[in-house]
Amino acid sequence: MTDPHAVIEALVRRPFFWRADRPLPLVLVVGRDGGAFDAARRLAEPFEDSLPQATVRAGEYDTLRELVTALAGEHGQLGKPVGGSFLPPPRFPLVQFVLWARRQREEPPPGEPVDVPGRTWPPDPQSRTGQEEFKDRLKDWRRGRYGGDRGRRTAADFLGRAATTWVPVGTLAAWSLGGASDLVGLIPWALGVLVAVVGTLIQAMLSIRGSFFNGWFRKQPYLARKPFERLPKYALRIANASEAEVEGLLVHALCQDLRQAYQKWLIPWPSWGRGLYAMMVLDARWSGDVNERFLRTLEESVEETGLLPPLLVLAAVPDSFTPGIRPVTAGRMSDLSTLVESWRTAARRRVPPLRLMVSTPEIPLDDDYRPRLLGSRMRAIGYWCVMALLLIGPVVLLGRIQQDRDAHCGGLSWGERVGKECIGVVNADGPAPGDLFPSDEIRNLVGKIDKHNADARNAGTYVSVVLFGEYSIAQDQNDSAFVGARAELTAVEEYQDDANGTPRLEVLVANAGTNFQQGERTAQLVSEMAAEDPRVLGVIGFQRSVGGVEDAIRTLDAAKLPMLVTTATADRLAYVPDGPADSGSSYPSPYVFRLGSSNQRQARLAARFARTRLLGGVDKPSAVVVKDQTDDDNYTNNLADDYADEAGAVGIAVSGAVGYKDRGTGMDLAVSQACGREPDLIFYAGRAADFLGFLQYVEAKDCGKEPIKVLAGDDVIKAVANSGAAIGGYRRVQVYYAALASRELWRDRSLKATGFVQSLLNGRHPKESDDNLILSYDAVRLFYERVNAAYRGGLPSRGDVLYQISLVSPRGRWNGSGGVISFGATTHEPENKAIAILKVNSSGRSEVAERCGRLAATEPEDTKEICRNLDGDAEDREAANAPAAVPSVPPSARPSVHPSVRPSASPRDAAADSGR
Repeated sequence: MTDPHAVIEALVRRPFFWRADRPLPLVLVVGRDGGAFDAARRLAEPFEDSLPQATVRAGEYDTLRELVTALAGEHGQLGKPVGGSFLPPPRFPLVQFVLWARRQREEPPPGEPVDVPGRTWPPDPQSRTGQEEFKDRLKDWRRGRYGGDRGRRTAADFLGRAATTWVPVGTLAAWSLGGASDLVGLIPWALGVLVAVVGTLIQAMLSIRGSFFNGWFRKQPYLARKPFERLPKYALRIANASEAEVEGLLVHALCQDLRQAYQKWLIPWPSWGRGLYAMMVLDARWSGDVNERFLRTLEESVEETGLLPPLLVLAAVPDSFTPGIRPVTAGRMSDLSTLVESWRTAARRRVPPLRLMVSTPEIPLDDDYRPRLLGSRMRAIGYWCVMALLLIGPVVLLGRIQQDRDAHCGGLSWGERVGKECIGVVNADGPAPGDLFPSDEIRNLVGKIDKHNADARNAGTYVSVVLFGEYSIAQDQNDSAFVGARAELTAVEEYQDDANGTPRLEVLVANAGTNFQQGERTAQLVSEMAAEDPRVLGVIGFQRSVGGVEDAIRTLDAAKLPMLVTTATADRLAYVPDGPADSGSSYPSPYVFRLGSSNQRQARLAARFARTRLLGGVDKPSAVVVKDQTDDDNYTNNLADDYADEAGAVGIAVSGAVGYKDRGTGMDLAVSQACGREPDLIFYAGRAADFLGFLQYVEAKDCGKEPIKVLAGDDVIKAVANSGAAIGGYRRVQVYYAALASRELWRDRSLKATGFVQSLLNGRHPKESDDNLILSYDAVRLFYERVNAAYRGGLPSRGDVLYQISLVSPRGRWNGSGGVISFGATTHEPENKAIAILKVNSSGRSEVAERCGRLAATEPEDTKEICRNLDGDAEDREAANAPAAVPSVPPSARPSVHPSVRPSASPRDAAADSGR
């Protein structure tokens, strides 16, 4: 036999959160004398301190209103705190409003008669004076309803409930509008906080005032509130209503308040955590007693409205109780479990007989029953966990989202913040955020590119090329990195503005950080983006020969992205490892095409020029190399080694190299050491940023026979562009430098310059670095024209573009603004690329002292001895520049395999790569 207490426990225990609440019966306990009430109390006793519970004895109250007040008034039994529940008790705003309104009937203003003929109190509901009186009373009641500490607890409770809704909503508002990335970006934060605060205050105020629930009075059948009826007028009608009408409204409001306490709201509410239904023990053994009338009114209300309260009623009824017209499930107490199942079967048919009758057992019930309440308490704890999650979680989540946005430069898909720099592709998602670049000039140029990108996207059919450089550097006209970056962006933006064909051209700017220190990570981001976007067909740029550029090339080679390198000139820049990194074996990447001459070609021409033109009358000429020993700068170390090798090959004795480090540190000592050797010539293998300082020290020191001849590498063209007048003003120093590309090469009127070069000759961009400007223009133009050559009405593949670029070989030379472009079949090095030695004259202008390589395909081959075989030995030149074999497979399938022949590093190449 099932213990009746266990059956009661099963009745009051709520089902799991995701299941609907079950209806509860009126358990009528029948017995003689006081046995029924005693049995009902014994059934309820183990649960009294664990759930909202009330016990009403016979004769305790005279009116039903007093009974309801005792149950659900401001100090009612069902509203008292439940220890160990971890939840606020149920509140009864609807019942308490009706009780207050009815109580006004007995509280007239001084001198007003009550319930006498000709009464003036309570006033007529249509009375304007009466309505104003009730309006004032309602305000006073609301003000004093929760006084003292209880009022503070109530306000805190409702504020907490509201906050769990509006903090997430405010967080969502801030997130959807975009997080803070600059001062303007703080607006979404402010709006999110405003939404959270205002929403919380409004909801809490409506809850405290009762306005959140008072709309229910319009939806129920007892003394229904009329549409648009003001609450004071409705209260006045309640005060004037009959007792029977008010009793029905009170009991129905009690049921509704309990339902609201247990209803599964969409917004967080304590009802989520309530694991046990409320319980009431009622002694209704006396016919006509208020308790019996309450029980009858409760049944009538449920049957009429269908509103089943979450309240288990254990009512003691007399032995002579007869069911009457209402259906009832009846049996013995020992069969309570079976009776409950029968009642629930009927309840599932949605017409439950509300009564369930049991007879008092002959043996009193055992009081030593211990309910298992762990589940209900865990549900309450789960509710508080949800509350904490909704209050703290959104703030933490928004903080993490903002951290992620900051880490990704304001939410860029392919950008990351490293220190104070934003690296990666800065405009793949749209215009680049304005706070990424410390330089206004860089920011404006990227802004122009973004406008062209928007036009390309709007056109529908477009392809993308990645411009890979260093763009988060500060604006400094004497910094070669800044000047070169500005020139790159200027050239690419100018070409993009004119590229109006189909498909259109989108330029994605990839910032690899200062000195390309984040080159590898940036290349990884570019590779990941290219894997998701088939429109990304290639990469151009790579301004300088530093370690980060070499790392980037290896990464992009693995992603099989075609690359056009502009002004990075280190001899083995485009070589990638063949096998394990520590094997030492490497081969030239088939995806890299270099537009500028290598350091070896540059050093070979410089050495020959120095021997024949500058030192022709010296029997045993000597030279010294000054180089920048900055870590990870492969250009300067490689160029210094090439100077030494090539000068020695033409009979110039190089007495070693002297170095300085870290942007000019030790320059004075380096120049002193160089001049102390009294050389006939100084080779400068440093960076443009240090060139003016170097010349100042040379000018000021005794370096032998004047004028002191200085022959510098191509990087100093950036310093000459900005400070030509100062360099030309030196009287003891004669400056020559190599140029990968320069507008000065086209001054010869017999040559027909390209449109871009002609604009430079006409004075356009006078302060820009010519090699960066011209080779970047050639790179973007070559890429776009090769895309057009591969375009057949559908988006070409990267393989198609790679194949088309490889066709620019000795058999299919291409006229560029920096001279004829032709790539070798194996190493993709430029074939007989135009290169020059320029002299800075006294006016600061640069003039051509010597030039090798053709500027136009119509120009005849070089026949000058100084230009012969600048790219290497005859056998090497023949192998490197052999015409490319054209496969018979379709273009889309041609390019993605490495060449079958992968030349390994020669001893000469290895020596030239000392910078690594």
